[in-house]
Amino acid sequence: MRSASVGLRRNTAGTALFLVMMIDSVVNGLFVPLSMLYLSASSGASLVKVGFLLSLAGLVSLPLPLWIGRLVDRLGPKPIVLVAQLLQAAGFLGYLMVRDTGAILLAATVASLGQRAFWSSAFTLVSNLSDRDPGGHSRERWFGVIGSLRAVGYGLGAVVAGVALSVKSGLVYRGAIGACACLLLVAAVLLERGVPRSVTVALKEKPGNEDAGSRGYRVLWADRPYLALVGLNTVFALCNVMLSIAFPPFVDRRLPAVTWVVGPLLAMNTVVQAALQTTVVRLIRRLPRHVSLCLAGVLWASWAGLTAGPLWMPRALWVPCLTVAVLCYSAAQLVHSPVSNALSADAAPVDIRGRYIAVFQYSFAIATVVAPLLFSALFALSSAAPWAALAALALLTVPGMLALAPRLPRSARATDGGPDGGPDGGPPETGRSGA
Repeated sequence: MRSASVGLRRNTAGTALFLVMMIDSVVNGLFVPLSMLYLSASSGASLVKVGFLLSLAGLVSLPLPLWIGRLVDRLGPKPIVLVAQLLQAAGFLGYLMVRDTGAILLAATVASLGQRAFWSSAFTLVSNLSDRDPGGHSRERWFGVIGSLRAVGYGLGAVVAGVALSVKSGLVYRGAIGACACLLLVAAVLLERGVPRSVTVALKEKPGNEDAGSRGYRVLWADRPYLALVGLNTVFALCNVMLSIAFPPFVDRRLPAVTWVVGPLLAMNTVVQAALQTTVVRLIRRLPRHVSLCLAGVLWASWAGLTAGPLWMPRALWVPCLTVAVLCYSAAQLVHSPVSNALSADAAPVDIRGRYIAVFQYSFAIATVVAPLLFSALFALSSAAPWAALAALALLTVPGMLALAPRLPRSARATDGGPDGGPDGGPPETGRSGA
C-alpha cells in the first residue's frame, strides 16, 4: 500500500508539473509576439529602445543560474520553481502599469529573473520526479512529454497572439498581458498543491561521498567532460533558436516571393513537435544518447543547407525545399530536446544536480544572446554565409560528441536498462571519467 501511495503521489505530481510547463509555454507564445508592440505603444518608446531594454533585462539576469543552482541543491527545486512563477507573474503585472522606459526595464528585469530562475530549476524538478519512476518511464519519456506539451502550449499562445495582433487594440493587448499574469499564478497554485516536496528530493548518493555543501561548484568546474557537454549543447541551442530568429528575415529579404510560407512552416513545426515527440522518443530510446545527438547534428546541418538551397534553385522549387528544410529542423529538435536534457541530468552527481543543470541551461542563454549578432553579421557578408556557418558548426558536433562520449558516465550515455539508463533501474552512476 505504501508503494502504491508513493506511485500515486508521483503520478499526480508529474501531471501537475506537465501542466505547469505547458502554461509557461502558453505564456511565452502569447507574450513574445506582442511584447515589442505593446511596450512601445504603452510607453511611447521606439521599438529599438524597447528591444535594448529587454536585452538589458536579460543580461542583468544572466548570472542568476549560478546562485539558483546552489539554492536548488540546498532547498530542493520545488520552492525555487514556485518563486520563479510568482516573479514572472509580478513582472507581467508590472507590464500592465508601464508608462515610461524606466517601468519597462523594472518589469522586464523582474520577469526575466523569474524566467531565468524557472529554467534553472524546473528541469531539476523533472529529473528528480523521474528518478525510479514506478511506471518504468525513461527520462527521455518525461522530457518527451514535456516537449510535446510545450509545443502545444506555445502554439496555442501564438494563435491567441495572432488574433490580438489582428485586432490592433491596446485594450486587447492589455487583456492578453493580464491573462499571462493570471496563468502564471494558476501555475504556481498547481505546483504548490500538486507537487509534494517529499517526492521532489533527489536520490542520495552512496554513503561515504562528500557532502553537497563541501562539493559545490568546485566539482563542476573541475568536471571538464560536463563543461565540454555544455559547450557542444551551445551549438545545438544555436541551431535551435535560429528558426525563429534567422529564418523569417532570410526568407523576407532574399526570397520575398514566398514570404507567405513562413507562417505555415512555423505552424507545421509546432504541429510536428506536438504530434510526434513521444513517437520519436520511442524510436530512439535504444540508441546511446551521444549517437542520438550526433543524428540531431546531422539533421540540423541538413536544415541549414536546405534553407540556403533556394538561392541557387528555380522559384518553383523554393517552397518544397524550405518545407523539407523545416522538417529536418523539426526532426533534429525532436531528437535533441529530450535526449540532451536526460543526458545533462544523468551526467551530473545526484547531490549537486541543481548546480549542474543550472549551468547546462547557460548553453541556451548564450545561444539566445549570440544568435541575432551572428546572423546579422554573417548575413551582411552573404545570404548563404549564416547557413554555411551553421551547417559547419552542426557537423562539428558529430566528432565532438563521439570524442566526448567515452569520458561521460556510462549510465548517462545509455538509455536501455532501467528508467535512468542504469542496469537495474536504480540511481544513475555518479562516478566521473576524465574530470
